Order: sequence, then structure tokens, then C-alpha cells
Amino acid sequence: MIERALTALGVLLGLWLAWCLIACAQRRLARPRAEDLEGPLTLLYFYTPSCGPCRLIQTPILETLAAEWREAVRVRAVDVTAEPEAATRYRVWTVPTTMWVDASGTVRAVNNGVATAETLRRQWLRLQRESEASAPRQPGRRVIFRPWGGQDVQRE
Repeated sequence: MIERALTALGVLLGLWLAWCLIACAQRRLARPRAEDLEGPLTLLYFYTPSCGPCRLIQTPILETLAAEWREAVRVRAVDVTAEPEAATRYRVWTVPTTMWVDASGTVRAVNNGVATAETLRRQWLRLQRESEASAPRQPGRRVIFRPWGGQDVQRE
């Protein structure tokens, strides 16, 4: 009786240990690599060479937007067949997929399937506003108008 209980306890302990190792490996894979990220926002574009919508629709849209955004946004194309570990790391299951990633490696928005230029512009503007709102305020000049007509300038 005690042997069965110890065997069951050993099996449960082994399963728990296996679960911990798998969870740790998944967290390690989920972290973006430094070469994937440059600047405050990076747009990752996952595609395959054989994907028709990727070649005919999504790639021209992203080329236009990359020329429009220039240095403000880095657009990185990832061939899923050449870099399958990147697809695993970012949990990409369909192509085309576009994904906004900030400088800390946090995925901010995901578009499965073809994303229109308007959708990507709207997401970029929203992410810009959110990053500006969350950024610490820089000390600046504040003008205070006095009722007697003079003005003081104070530092914040």
C-alpha cells in the first residue's frame, strides 16, 4: 500500500517537473531576439515565398509604408520557411502575419492575414500616442499669467 502511494507521488512529482521544464522552454522561446527589434517600434512581417497574398498584396503595402515611415518604424520581413524558429518564437500560425513589437519586446498588435495600409497606419498612430502618454514627462517651461499683467516662467 505504501509502495503504491510512493509510486503515485513519484509519478506526480515527475509530471510536475516536466511541466515546469516545458513552461520554462516556452518562455525562453517567446522572448524576441535583439536583432528583431530596433527603435521604439518594429513591424515584423511573416511570409512565405509561395504565399500569393503575401507577394501580391501585403508586400507592396509594406514597401509603400516603409518608404513613408523611413526611420520612424523598422519593417523586418521574416521568411517563415527560412526561419521557422522565429515563427515558433512569435507563435505565428498563418501567413501573412504582421506584428507590432515595441523596444522592450512586447507584442503590441497582431494582424493575421492581409493588413491594409489604413489598418497599419491606424495601429501605428495609436501605438505612438500610447508610448507618448506613458513616457515620463520631460521638465519644461510653464508660463503662469498673473492677474496684474506680468508673467512668470517656472520650471516643472
